[in-house]
Amino acid sequence: MLAEEVFTLEEVGKHLRVPVEAVQQEIKSGRLRALVVAGEHYRVREHDLALYKDGAYAQPAAPTSQPSPPTDSGVNLSAAPNFDYTWPDKKFERYTAVSEGVSSFGGKEYHVKLGFTVRRSSGKERARALVLVDRYPTVEFVAASEKVGPEELLAGIIKDRNGKQLPVGATLPPEYVGMNVGPFREIIDGPGAKNGLAVICQASDRETMVKHALIRYRFREERA
Repeated sequence: MLAEEVFTLEEVGKHLRVPVEAVQQEIKSGRLRALVVAGEHYRVREHDLALYKDGAYAQPAAPTSQPSPPTDSGVNLSAAPNFDYTWPDKKFERYTAVSEGVSSFGGKEYHVKLGFTVRRSSGKERARALVLVDRYPTVEFVAASEKVGPEELLAGIIKDRNGKQLPVGATLPPEYVGMNVGPFREIIDGPGAKNGLAVICQASDRETMVKHALIRYRFREERA
């Protein structure tokens, strides 16, 4: 009988075309069986990988307690003058259709400002919105084209509490439950387009854009 092949997590991730973190999560959930070698190293048998791919271990994950996400008391914005922003690489941009105000999130108040500009990305000129929280550029939303109407969709990349981009299929932080989320590439399709989860909303939905920014800013505060 031929010896059964055993794979590292990196090899499993490469085979399934997912990050190693995703493989680790499947092992922790019990959906993918793994051997523990030398007390700390995981290895996946060829047979167990085949069963996983066939769905043999597919089962609902046991409910886990999630931390209660912060509650916000709404986003209060008013029309404001256009503004200029200079990025660290010295690139200068003018933002128009600006809104500004003070919004609370998780019991704290933040100054927010939102404006629109146009920048070339993923092969073409695209409209984008920038949300600054306490003057920090926190989130950008990108549109499929240069000109957008109120109902056109924009996408803003989601990152986890460690500042890492969430891949498609990853578990959302509880703060994003109930928000419209989907693959970034559903909205932005072109060379170099990011491949991950994004908040998707209409160009007129500034409340969602600001809420996404406040969540990202809160995660940044947690890391500080």
